[in-house]
Amino acid sequence: MRYYPIFLDVRGRRCAVVGGGRVAERKVKALLRAGASVHVISPAVTPQLALLAGRKKIDLTRRPYRSGDLEGPASARVKRPQGVLLVFAATNSPETQKAVRKDAEKIGALVNAADDARASGFIVPASFAQGDLQVAISTSGSSPALARRLRQQLQHTLGREYRAYLQFLREARKQVIATVPDEAQRTKIFRKLSGALAMDWLGKSAPRRAAVDVKKWLLNVTGTE
Repeated sequence: MRYYPIFLDVRGRRCAVVGGGRVAERKVKALLRAGASVHVISPAVTPQLALLAGRKKIDLTRRPYRSGDLEGPASARVKRPQGVLLVFAATNSPETQKAVRKDAEKIGALVNAADDARASGFIVPASFAQGDLQVAISTSGSSPALARRLRQQLQHTLGREYRAYLQFLREARKQVIATVPDEAQRTKIFRKLSGALAMDWLGKSAPRRAAVDVKKWLLNVTGTE
């Protein structure tokens, strides 16, 4: 196994994207959904990236990349003094890609090069989310197209019902922890809740009604009101 799988909390952390095309736009949108502070460096950008910059959703430096750009605008460094966490090199210039990778290594930031997985410190999996459920798939760079196909298949299988299911499980977990002192009993309850029984309820009736039924079952199991 070459890559260590991990989910990163990037809320409020500074990330840099060098490039302004469609690939860069996808990276930026994903980072914003995760709550990152994004700095884009590119002489030209897509209309969507220009719109995000106009709305102050991202910092934009509209010129070719220069050494030192990964540190970000001074205003961004004042608001978020932590160093850059992630760097994405998404240009069509081999020279720029190499310079970005080199500069990222100098400042200790992890870098993803869109054109070269082998030269990247991390790769971005094909992923999707259903509420709190997040699924990420990687072929270790062997076939991104296959990763996307598998993502589409799983996205169809793991449908929107999981949103309500996980909302219920989150609340149920809080109640069990608060009312069941015995750890072994808690473990049994958690296993039952994550099993087919609760999913059957959610699949056969409206999520809200199913959640009410499961909560009644939980009250019976825990013996609490």
